[in-house]
Amino acid sequence: MKNTISLLFTLISIISNSQSQHLKTFKLLPPESNQYTDLEFLNKELQGKQLVMLGEYTHMYGNIFEMKARIIEYLHKELGYTTIAMESSMYDLWLMNKKGFTSKGFNKAVWGVWSQTKEFQRLVNYIDSNNIKVIGFDSQVKNSSQFIDDFFDYCDDNNIDLKLDEDDMGIIIEGVLESVIFEEDDIKYEVYEKEIKRIIQLIEKLESNETNYYWAQFTKGLLSCSKDAFYNTKEFQTTDLGNKNHNFRDAQMADNLLSYMRRFPNEKIICWADNIHVINNISSVEKSVIKDFISMGNHIKKVLKNKAYSLATIHANDSLYNSSLKIWHKTPIHENSFEHELNSLNTPYLFVSSNQENMQPHKQSRILNFTDFTDIKLNELHDGYIFFQHATLPKIEAKRIEEIEKSKNAISLTSKNIALIPKGSSLILKGKIIDSETNEPIPYTNLIMKEEQIYRVADDNGVFQITIPKKYYDNSFVHISSMGYETKIIKLKNLTNNISLSPKFEELDEVVITGYLSPKTVLKKAIKLIDTNHPISLHNYKRYGNIIHSKNDQTRLDLELITKDCDHGYDSPFVITQRVEQIKWNKNLDENKYKTSSEFFSYRQNAIRYANILHKRKYKKFKLKFEKSKDIANEGLYIIAFETERNKWNYTNRPYPTRYSGKIYINKENFAFVKVIENWETKLTHEEIEKYFKKRSSYKNLKKLKFLIQKEENICFYANNLGDGKYYATKYFKRSYTEKLDDTNQTDFSILERNSQLYDYELKNVEDIDYEYNKLNQVLLNRVDYDKIFWTTFYKNHPKFIN
Repeated sequence: MKNTISLLFTLISIISNSQSQHLKTFKLLPPESNQYTDLEFLNKELQGKQLVMLGEYTHMYGNIFEMKARIIEYLHKELGYTTIAMESSMYDLWLMNKKGFTSKGFNKAVWGVWSQTKEFQRLVNYIDSNNIKVIGFDSQVKNSSQFIDDFFDYCDDNNIDLKLDEDDMGIIIEGVLESVIFEEDDIKYEVYEKEIKRIIQLIEKLESNETNYYWAQFTKGLLSCSKDAFYNTKEFQTTDLGNKNHNFRDAQMADNLLSYMRRFPNEKIICWADNIHVINNISSVEKSVIKDFISMGNHIKKVLKNKAYSLATIHANDSLYNSSLKIWHKTPIHENSFEHELNSLNTPYLFVSSNQENMQPHKQSRILNFTDFTDIKLNELHDGYIFFQHATLPKIEAKRIEEIEKSKNAISLTSKNIALIPKGSSLILKGKIIDSETNEPIPYTNLIMKEEQIYRVADDNGVFQITIPKKYYDNSFVHISSMGYETKIIKLKNLTNNISLSPKFEELDEVVITGYLSPKTVLKKAIKLIDTNHPISLHNYKRYGNIIHSKNDQTRLDLELITKDCDHGYDSPFVITQRVEQIKWNKNLDENKYKTSSEFFSYRQNAIRYANILHKRKYKKFKLKFEKSKDIANEGLYIIAFETERNKWNYTNRPYPTRYSGKIYINKENFAFVKVIENWETKLTHEEIEKYFKKRSSYKNLKKLKFLIQKEENICFYANNLGDGKYYATKYFKRSYTEKLDDTNQTDFSILERNSQLYDYELKNVEDIDYEYNKLNQVLLNRVDYDKIFWTTFYKNHPKFIN
């Protein structure tokens, strides 16, 4: 009898133990569902919660976005949550709310990882239809240019006198907000930080109202971003998603959210963010990189305690997509992991509450890492989890990475042995370009044989090398040009070892211009009058574009197209949008390569809008000098040559060392910009390529290079062609030349020319063409077919556009 009772007790214990080990889950409907019955468990789970933090795995999965949107709909309809707080710029969403919510305005205010996806538009449409309040809590800023102006205007309006030079401060703030770089060229960090703290103290002493509250938070956010830029100069070499480099930002985001809740204590808020930011407690992690990280959620949980709830998302994909590097990380699911445990239930979508016994032990999960699993107490990390058997990438067109093709002919570009070298049926022409007056080499000179489709650029010592078929030698010509020099057209057989170019401009002393104007004074006035002389309001125009791509002296693409473009004005932060209306493929040897017009026209084409030399603060940091043209057509113009020694993104718009220079043509009567020429000249060694491209997706195509040469030219023309006093852009021309030598001494040449002629401007009844996230088909090249009648008529009506 005793043995029977003992056996019975053992069986009861086993059954009880088995039941206690069972993980309780709730099956969820698909993200696209419009039903909510599966979410009723949230009524009990969220009882007494004022803040629900909805996390997502790495900002990159479309069905996670849509599931979160569906949950928000339920929380709003059934549980009375009234406000959505987005992990996006607090400042930009504040600006949007001042103008009134629109779907378009909201999409422009939040980060593109969401706004450019189809799945996120479910949330956007729901907010719009139900008049839900939406705010931002991120300290980072999207529209940095307007922020800087508004910041200085706010200080001026409230009699907060700056103790530092406003322009120097503005340049630093722009570098911090746009590039996460703090440059101490003009102001030391300690001095700058002291000034920002002083301004915060002065704002906090002002009257307590909504405007002053927001500007106190914005300025605290600026200080947080500045600390990030100054102190976090070295990136962690880790695939962990959380590390102490995030601490400045997470602390400020928590302060932004908590301060808002103190201001509006009766609002029930849904927070949309990354899993990493909404972690409650990370103390169970032993890994040194992660354990120093203090999340936004950690700060919030300490203050709100049980009034805050963190809901994370995870999935069981066997690989993870790193959107910044455009690569997949293989991550097989560990058999003893949390993801494997849920995946074995064979249910597409599940909810798991952390408030159960089975969630208390340590578990393996990759929720903190791109490629690895971490041992962690998941019940401390988040209050609940939504599980996806398969997370899908957003429904947006993926950007393609151009593959490098290797040339079969090896050429040494640095040789200074000037000679004419036979090579089979070809000739190698070698020479040097020099200044006719100084005999100094002219670096990066253009050598173009257009009919033969050959384009080369001399190296930084003026040395060039061209390989040609022998049949070209007797009768072909080469155009040799460099900015500031007269162009020479020479027959190949007449080339000499040293080719001299004559200076095209004569330098003048800076102070002898009429009225004692200096280049800086002229440029300052022209920049100040941009709003007067150039269009700043919404307008349309038609664009005739001709794109020619040549690779290794063979034309791969010759494309003509007509687009209708929408420009919000030259001082607008928004990109030019467009719709493809006509297409003509003259040649296309890479049929599956080119998909959209934005591949050609998304570059920073309008200098007034993008060039740092025309920036209202940065121009002071450039070297400027007047030049005089021998061309009669330029008699009524100031011509200013510029260059900079500040070899950083903030001045060159390039993340690697490059020589940035050019010329600006300004009308003497009204100080309108007439033409702007920009040039970038770059040569990177293997070591420099590794340093500047290692973190980029393109590195896999560059890591075997011995060197990389790039030369870019961007020319913008402006004219008062509508007679309304405004100088509109009439033509853009950009040429990009790339030369690569790999570790097998194979050389690759690539030239891309984009020529845009603008016409048919429309200032009334303007069509505000939507950005790509909403109507991607508008920029698709295959949305229209070739129309022979149209092109015949077009050439007849616009002969000057045809090259």
